Amino acid sequence: PHPPHPPHPPHPPHPPHRAGRKLGRGTPPSAPAPGPVPSTDGGGPWHWRTRMRSSVDLKRRKPGGAVDADPNAPAQDVNRALGDRKYRARPGRVAYLVFAVTVLAVLGTTGLLESGRRLVIRRIRILGQSTVWTEGWTMIDPVSRQTWERAKAYYEAELPKIRESAANFSVHSYFATVAKHVNTAQVGWYEIIGFRALEMARMLEEEGKDDYKVEKDKCVMMEFFQRNNFPLPPVFKVWRNKAAAINDLENSPEDVLSGNKEFPVFLKSCHLTQGSSKGTIPVKSMEDMRHRWAFFKRWINLKWKYRSDDWERPWAKDMNKLTDQLTPGLLVQGPFSMPKGPGLNFMELKVEVLYGRAYLAVANEPYKGTILTRDGVIEAYPTLRSQITNAAVLNPEITRWVQDEGHLPKVWAMAERAAKIIAVDEVRIDIFIRRGDPDGLAINENSLSSGMGYRMHFAFLARVWAKGHLEKWYKTFDNQIPVYQQTESTVPNFTKK
Repeated sequence: PHPPHPPHPPHPPHPPHRAGRKLGRGTPPSAPAPGPVPSTDGGGPWHWRTRMRSSVDLKRRKPGGAVDADPNAPAQDVNRALGDRKYRARPGRVAYLVFAVTVLAVLGTTGLLESGRRLVIRRIRILGQSTVWTEGWTMIDPVSRQTWERAKAYYEAELPKIRESAANFSVHSYFATVAKHVNTAQVGWYEIIGFRALEMARMLEEEGKDDYKVEKDKCVMMEFFQRNNFPLPPVFKVWRNKAAAINDLENSPEDVLSGNKEFPVFLKSCHLTQGSSKGTIPVKSMEDMRHRWAFFKRWINLKWKYRSDDWERPWAKDMNKLTDQLTPGLLVQGPFSMPKGPGLNFMELKVEVLYGRAYLAVANEPYKGTILTRDGVIEAYPTLRSQITNAAVLNPEITRWVQDEGHLPKVWAMAERAAKIIAVDEVRIDIFIRRGDPDGLAINENSLSSGMGYRMHFAFLARVWAKGHLEKWYKTFDNQIPVYQQTESTVPNFTKK
């Protein structure tokens, strides 16, 4: 055993810092003002950096990791060396602790911020479709009042026409289950979609019914449209195996896109239909596919594992139960050809169909939330103020071609045919149109849980939907095949009356 160390002699007091001197990075708080200070052990001038260097020199590390002192060094220097070692170790431990606490705090704060962001967005969406918001502005803005009055008059004009359509319309029993939740015509739009989500989740869990795939699985949706001969942008290939998709796109993209003459094409995840999932990505050219293949491969791998989370909507819990059961898949689809030239040459009209009759369409061209109604009127919201207050500008010149070229009758007819084959009480059918070619329309997709903004029409759409169930306007039927396999010949909506 080593002999006990002699007691430490008292250290001389440090001289005070010079007045007004700011400590730099290399000057510790206990260091004296610059200048040599005689050491107490008979050595030369002492400085804190010299002391740290000499402390390292005084130590010897044994094979086991223990620290031994230089036997030729004075005992006082050995003690200083050991003391300096302990002194220098403490800041490291504190730094690690501070770093760990900081990381945990950042992660926790990030999680709270994300939760808060989602809560705010969800509340804003719920507020935007409520009568509190839409009708509240009518007491402040006279143009908003006029827009609401027009929406009300339009509802009153369309209601008997939809009731007449429903009398000859059969709703599949899969969708008719919503009726048991509807107790009043004053139900909200999001509320009645929530009833549908609740019933679809229940039927999946209790009866194993997966008819919801007609909307929630893009690959199944495209097969439905192709089976029923709807025009749509070309679908080049569908994969249900990730390795096969990656192999084909990496090694033989020309074979996959055989016959394609237009770009961009789009990679779409079959199991991701919500916009928040970002399940679609464009490929600008064949060279883009080759040059950025590593990026596309990472995207495929990421989206293949991802499951939809419809967190923006109040029905997320039930809808997530449906999408969690989907088989992942990928498809590559061509573009919808659009004419070149100045101005607005293309629109995607998202058509709401109730009991077999198209009620209105909404589009994000040329302005977000543009509304098109069956009486030929187009409601545009060109400014931020008009979009907030729902104060419409009617029939802007930029959309005149939609009315003059006769696009809307063809759009209504295509949307109604799709709704009749699905045999659904309410559905949104999305249709592309292009300027100068009223016969060149094509279906993009459908939605059973539309979160689009219908502005002053929100309450009236929900009222029509609810009234149909409350007053039993329609007939019901069941089918031995799932909804997504139906055709005109397997549903009663196309039989001659």
